[in-house]
Amino acid sequence: MKALLNALHIAAAALLLLVTPAHAGALTSLGNKLTTAMSDLPRYEKLPLFDPHRKDFTCVYEAQQVPPLDPQAEMWFQQALAMDDPNVPIDRIDYAKMYQLYLQAADRNHWKAMLNLASLILSKRPGVPEQDPEAAIQWVEKAIKLGIPDAYDRMGVYHLNRLVKGGDATSAYALFQRAADMGSPAAMAFLGDKLSGTYDDPRGEFWGNLPIASKMLECALAQGYGPAADKLSYIYRGTTSESKSRALHVLHEGVKLGCAECADNLSTEFNGFGLTRGENLVGHIDKARAQRYSKIGDVLKLYGGRLKLPNLDKVLPLPPAPLPKWDGNVQTLINGAKAVTPTPKAQQGAALQGREFIPLGHAVSPLEQSTIAVAGNQIVPRDGYWLALYGPASAAKTQLIPARRNTPERYQVGERFEASSLDWLAADHVQWHYLGEAYALPPQRDDFLRHMINTGFLREVPEPASPVLCNGRQRCPQTGIWEGRVASDHPMAVLYNRWDRQAFVEKDHAFPHPGGQFIDIATGDLQWTYLGSPNGDTGMPGILNILL
Repeated sequence: MKALLNALHIAAAALLLLVTPAHAGALTSLGNKLTTAMSDLPRYEKLPLFDPHRKDFTCVYEAQQVPPLDPQAEMWFQQALAMDDPNVPIDRIDYAKMYQLYLQAADRNHWKAMLNLASLILSKRPGVPEQDPEAAIQWVEKAIKLGIPDAYDRMGVYHLNRLVKGGDATSAYALFQRAADMGSPAAMAFLGDKLSGTYDDPRGEFWGNLPIASKMLECALAQGYGPAADKLSYIYRGTTSESKSRALHVLHEGVKLGCAECADNLSTEFNGFGLTRGENLVGHIDKARAQRYSKIGDVLKLYGGRLKLPNLDKVLPLPPAPLPKWDGNVQTLINGAKAVTPTPKAQQGAALQGREFIPLGHAVSPLEQSTIAVAGNQIVPRDGYWLALYGPASAAKTQLIPARRNTPERYQVGERFEASSLDWLAADHVQWHYLGEAYALPPQRDDFLRHMINTGFLREVPEPASPVLCNGRQRCPQTGIWEGRVASDHPMAVLYNRWDRQAFVEKDHAFPHPGGQFIDIATGDLQWTYLGSPNGDTGMPGILNILL
């Protein structure tokens, strides 16, 4: 027996020896597969190394690269964004609901929602149901798969902060470079700042490549990215009156785009910083302007670039324009400077009743999509809306004639269709075409305008009595707020036709040139629409009141 046990032990040992190499091979194979699978993840995409001494940079606009957004997803995104209200204490914000809204939008491929969802996951805010960093990384990866430039920038941040395993500055800067080349304004602003040195830092913190830095920052600013203006002003400021004026104007433009740092810098300049050394951008002290920039900057800090003030010149124009009188309330400055809109059209109530009633914000499918038609003497076969028509059976749907009031009517299974309103038309000659149940319409433009008014990003103004339109080459015929647009089929329409593309323009002055915002559009391609809201007369020559 002992011999048998020894034999079995030896056999088992031999079996283990035989199995071990095979098992080791399987582990090696599995390890290789896992390594390959990990390297295939977007977070580990192989990219060219960052080149701080590159000789060229082509400005690409993110808005022209990203997929269109689903309207309902955009509304959910805006609703979630509005919940992050700086005026509401953190412990009173429903982060669980915010997460859910972002999630709904992200599930419809809303890339901004994906990135905000990732930030919310990492924020550790109370009530956020998902707090695993891996989930945040995966949402950014999903956006990368959609080809979103800003997603590459975000992944670069994750590499730089080593949130991604194996990430470091080398991989991060490669991602930033890819993001900038694809059109990410955030990546352009970051790299533009890093390349704006006058020499290469031995520690690799910055590099001297001003031509490329300028191009990147100007491209970011053209896309409405306010922080780029602050960085660009340091490149522009120089020592000549022309360079200082250029820096001053770019900072002012940055404030319009929501840049708090720009407002703070202008407050410092108007308070006389560097005046005795000849470094001041203004050349004199202006305490009144300094105060207004300071107050505006304090508000902009709360919104992180979300609050836009395109009509800043209504409340705080650059010199030599005189300052309008101000009541001292900072909200007057903000409301006067923010974008405006005429009162959105109220949704029409459902005027039809009975079977013809369709709920507000709903519609039924058009006749062309109907695939079911039954004679009027039959029992209703399906719940939903039906349209009564008549005509030859061979006639196209568009050639059929209304047999009742030419409006869809809702019936339930088992009911009988109503008789034709034409006494001579027999029921069996009426064709009832099925249009389906009423469905909710996606949010419309006026829905978004109402939302932005309610959340304080737009100010409502009365619609002008009669429309006033001007070509961009003309002089302004009337002081007030104007909205600029290019034709919808213009190649730059998606970039230029933003909700905040407005300006407060004085009568007989030129309309803003797109080149001042680094956008290559001929002035003749622009159409400006008057929205009103001029300032009020004080009775003193040249002095006006800020009038909302």
